[in-house]
Amino acid sequence: MKLNITRLNVFIFFLLNAIAINVGVAQNTPLNSLADQDSLQVKNDDEILKTPFGVFNLSQTTGAVFRISGDQLRKTGGDNLSEALIGRVPGLRIIRQTNTPGTTGDYSYVLNGGTPYVLVDGKPRGLLVDLREVEEVLVLNDGTFNSSLGNFGDNGLIYVITKGGKSRKPVVEVNYQRALNTASRLPKLLSASEYAEVINRVSNNDGLGDVYSPEAIAAYNNGSDPINFPNINNQDTYLEDFSSSNFASLNTYGGGENASYGAFIGYSDWEGLEKVGSKINGRNLSFRTKINAKINNYLRAHASVYGKFGENNRPIIGADAMFLNITATPANAFPLKVGDSAYIVSNDFDTNLLAELENGGSRTDYTANMVFDIGLDFDFKDIVPGLKYDTYLMMRTFNTHSLITDNQPGLYTLENLQDIAGQDSLALKIYKNEVLDLDIGRTNQNNQRDFTYAGNISYIKQMTQSTLTLNLNHLLYYAPNRTATQPDNRNLTFNLNGSFALQNKYILFANLNSSSSSKFIGTNRTNFFPTMGFAWVASNEDFLKDNKSIDFLKFRTSFGQIGTEYTASTFLYLDTWAGGRNNGTTFLGTANIAQNKFGYSLSTTANEAVDWIVYNQMFAGFELNMFKKFNFSFNYFNIQIENQITKASELYADALGGDAYLPSLNFTDRRNKGFNANITFRENKGSFKYYAGINAGYNKIVGEKISEVPYPDQYRLQEGQAEDNIMGYVSDGLFTAENIGSALPQFGDVQVGDIKYVDQNGDNVIDSRDQRAIGNQTPRLNYGINIGAEYKGFNLDVVGAGVGGYDINLGSSSYYQHRGLRNYYGSVNSDLPNGNANPRLSTIGSINNFKTSDYWLVNASYFRISNVELGYSLPKKGPFTNVKIFLRGNNLALFSKLDDLDPEDMRAGFFEYPSMRTFILGTSLNF
Repeated sequence: MKLNITRLNVFIFFLLNAIAINVGVAQNTPLNSLADQDSLQVKNDDEILKTPFGVFNLSQTTGAVFRISGDQLRKTGGDNLSEALIGRVPGLRIIRQTNTPGTTGDYSYVLNGGTPYVLVDGKPRGLLVDLREVEEVLVLNDGTFNSSLGNFGDNGLIYVITKGGKSRKPVVEVNYQRALNTASRLPKLLSASEYAEVINRVSNNDGLGDVYSPEAIAAYNNGSDPINFPNINNQDTYLEDFSSSNFASLNTYGGGENASYGAFIGYSDWEGLEKVGSKINGRNLSFRTKINAKINNYLRAHASVYGKFGENNRPIIGADAMFLNITATPANAFPLKVGDSAYIVSNDFDTNLLAELENGGSRTDYTANMVFDIGLDFDFKDIVPGLKYDTYLMMRTFNTHSLITDNQPGLYTLENLQDIAGQDSLALKIYKNEVLDLDIGRTNQNNQRDFTYAGNISYIKQMTQSTLTLNLNHLLYYAPNRTATQPDNRNLTFNLNGSFALQNKYILFANLNSSSSSKFIGTNRTNFFPTMGFAWVASNEDFLKDNKSIDFLKFRTSFGQIGTEYTASTFLYLDTWAGGRNNGTTFLGTANIAQNKFGYSLSTTANEAVDWIVYNQMFAGFELNMFKKFNFSFNYFNIQIENQITKASELYADALGGDAYLPSLNFTDRRNKGFNANITFRENKGSFKYYAGINAGYNKIVGEKISEVPYPDQYRLQEGQAEDNIMGYVSDGLFTAENIGSALPQFGDVQVGDIKYVDQNGDNVIDSRDQRAIGNQTPRLNYGINIGAEYKGFNLDVVGAGVGGYDINLGSSSYYQHRGLRNYYGSVNSDLPNGNANPRLSTIGSINNFKTSDYWLVNASYFRISNVELGYSLPKKGPFTNVKIFLRGNNLALFSKLDDLDPEDMRAGFFEYPSMRTFILGTSLNF
């Protein structure tokens, strides 16, 4: 673990203070374990969930609720909640956007085809949470939950609950993990001799003869002259096989009725795979403290503070640029160094990665996230039993800046000369002079603050055979924007909702949402959206109540409207002007010189009639538990999305003026249909326990009304078709000597080995009118498999995740685009992953071969073993309630038609950092 003495002292200081403060609180708190006290006594294992949008009884909802405990999630190594959720939630697909060490991953979440909203402890603070502090995650998904979120709630809610703030016996948790990381997949690169042979093949295809002689290829292969005939294994030169990371945390929580608390502090560090120069290395320190205190019988106060501070050191060249140079530079481009200090480049490849990593300079990125919230909970039980008012104010801040030193290493090219005697000699010619940056520059400065004020009046009436719940709530969200061209974001949401549960069998829910946004003007600024839901708990009926097979059976459905904003950051009801000094604006005059004046012109025309995008949602599903072992849930959805924004310039001819004269307007309609489901089986046989589960989600989005050219050829029209269709040509193999004579006019001069396309409209010409839908580019299906077993303290848990029903266009990846005299990759010597042969290679490329066509499409389905844990829990003795030793693995295996690249991210390991396979040894201790 790379901790210098100063950082170690600071870390220990934080830990000791956290222990001292929180153990002191625990010692003054009653040690008896108390349930949450409330004026409403919850019965039948009902659970009350507080959100900014209302108070919900989870056992009496008309929507789908999926729950997973923090203990189960923490069987994933590290500190990242997003990684832990992969493959565990039906209908939820999580995609990692970057693999560079020191990033949080920049994950994107897709739930039932859309992006869900995230609440942490009931507050809209984003996914600012550490896996090691999570108590439970709930995924709430249907029209009733979505409508309560207002313009944030078009696609469900992920609700994260952290530990602490509840009445219970004090607990201290300590966790440490040591991880080794290695690249899961790297592209195959060619050696110098292999590259030379491919270039000769390419050149001969064009009738140009060999570029490299047999003697040169032999010299590349045997390494007899590494200066004139270099053979650089870039991956071996620049990349280590493994990197390490460490995770440590301390969590303490507990308390009683009068005061409860929670405090967490977590440390993480990492390093990169760089073998030369300075490795990427950094660390994060995160903490959360929260307290809930009783002021009197009518008032409780609660507050929390969250912080995460990060430091990341890296070479100035950047991680993605490093991998670009590793893969894009041929093995024979140049020797890296002559002597001790002369870095070499060539005129064709002018970046020496060794020089950049050793002498190019460095960059340190600093980030700071803070969240503060304070709230009051009023209980008017002595005035009106069941009446409460909860309110809070939250501020979230984000700050970042970077310190850089940017050197220009001295670079040379090699020149082969002859001396007076006619002998060959080698000379160095300056390509770039060395420039040292003696200053430390500051860049990437940014700060952002947003504010939330929310409150809810709730009333719960428990009657003999029924329960009535009413909520009236408000949420004000304000995010000032520092960018002058982008206005501040203001949202105001009100909800009036109620549920009525009769005999715990029949449940009715209704919500009226009022949403206001600064992105609209006039009467469109505020709009109202209704939703209704109904559920029937059939297992509570007399005819099923004593059934020995069915433990629980519930049917539910909901219908409603949700209004959301458009995604553009500008206000579409305002004209937008663009320009600046010397920006191309015409000035009258005779001098043909720069005018050095400011000029502005209208770039976007306003439309004050722009209105809300409306989601008309219908959900239906059921939950079935049988034999106290088997659980099955199924949810169907049909969502019509109306009034999406389209530029009017897409609907009319360019002669009408484009965006400067035609505004944006509500035009496009889409429909999203699909389902998600979950099946779990659990069995206990004495000391042996095991479970198996599978979850899946499917959806397809169709454009019911879109802006498109009204082609006369029906197969080219996309209205009514899947919006992720890939439009391209249908191929008919490669041209051969037998059929090249009958080739139709297509793209350039086609030859034997070029792709042959099908003439769709029979006009004996291959052109854009022969394109049609040939595949789709987003997964239709995502699924997860969870299996596990326990025996006498040992446990084994495995989580796998996969997707299916989509295609990848190999022609859009440089790894498979073989052309010209630049670099070539290992894929050139084998067929494409879909079984097709590589088309003809050419020094000038081919206009014909790299058109989008089904020749390049490959089934992109894959299955990944994402997480495995093998653990042993020691018997409980003395003050320790849980001591566990574990071995974990992340991203252990990937099954796909693509062998060299990761289908989830085709750039990983190629033009950016690879996805990592991680092995973790750790221990956790509770007392």
